[in-house]
Amino acid sequence: MEHIPLPDSTVDVIISNCVINLSEDKEKTLSEAFGVLKPGGRLAIADIVSIKPIPEHIRKRAEMWCGCLGGALGIEEYRSILEKVGFKNIEIKPT
Repeated sequence: MEHIPLPDSTVDVIISNCVINLSEDKEKTLSEAFGVLKPGGRLAIADIVSIKPIPEHIRKRAEMWCGCLGGALGIEEYRSILEKVGFKNIEIKPT
């Protein structure tokens, strides 16, 4: 995820289903996604986000990573990273 083997600006749409929270370097992962998208391309993510802080001792437990909670970001942290790497018109809709 941190190294997408595609040329820049070649992808119209990226769909991710509960994968990005497994990355240890989410900023790098999302930056790679932004890089391979064509101008006007879209990123759609279905992932687990935390609505409350997750204590570090819980995040570090292997079963929390397997259950997708160990790497879950808060909504504002997700938004911040998406903006930092270049995404615009960000919509985050918890369900």
